Amino acid sequence: MKFFLPILLLISLSANAQKSISAQTFQTNVRPVLSGILSDFYQMIMLFPDFPKQLVGIVDEIDELHGEKELIREKCPRNLSIDCIDNINKLRVKLVEIQARTMELIARQKMSSNLHMNPQAGIRTTFEFHIELEELKGILDNSSLIISAGAFQKKPTSQVIKKLDELSTYVSLTVVEYIPFLYKEDFRTFYFNFIHPVQQQISKNKNYEFLNRNVNSLNFALNLLNQNLTKRNKKTPEGMAPYLALIHNRWNSILRNYF
Repeated sequence: MKFFLPILLLISLSANAQKSISAQTFQTNVRPVLSGILSDFYQMIMLFPDFPKQLVGIVDEIDELHGEKELIREKCPRNLSIDCIDNINKLRVKLVEIQARTMELIARQKMSSNLHMNPQAGIRTTFEFHIELEELKGILDNSSLIISAGAFQKKPTSQVIKKLDELSTYVSLTVVEYIPFLYKEDFRTFYFNFIHPVQQQISKNKNYEFLNRNVNSLNFALNLLNQNLTKRNKKTPEGMAPYLALIHNRWNSILRNYF
């Protein structure tokens, strides 16, 4: 019952004016709490058997590419050029680091004595992510070489931005595919309706506007996960309940800024 209180609160007040938080309130009061929710979520899913803990580090590194991506978009709005060569090279270095982590993850999966227990879909999407990573690095390697040589090229910046966004989607799919079948659909819904959009928006300049627009749908996604994981026929895995409670409490503290 307690999990539905925030939903009922939002419904009962929907006819009234909902508060909109400011950029300052977001940075000071809300963003740290969202970061805590993301951390709690990944700590929670690492409790699943055979979930590769190295994958969480890869997710973090993919999220950290956002800064260089935005700088490339700003300095080279149409085509890659000398104006953003430093950012291209920094991005290449980071991709090499992610490649190394991904290869280590793949190697550990191959060496596991319990390989038959690992989700095959997760292993497959890990390889697909690695292929996308190789392709993007190849594009940046070629562009850096051509630009540094002073030769002409017309490589649209939008293609690189799209590839970076696709990397984020692939790594998110990989996270979900490593979750056991019994819980996969519940976590897939929550991941792509709460975790993934929050990760995408939390470091953007106007992310507080995203939260203002989507607080109701985010609230629904979080409470739906709580409801689904507390059904009598679906026992919450050992050690997960405290993380669920903590996530719920953190989110309730955010809702207080709106009502």
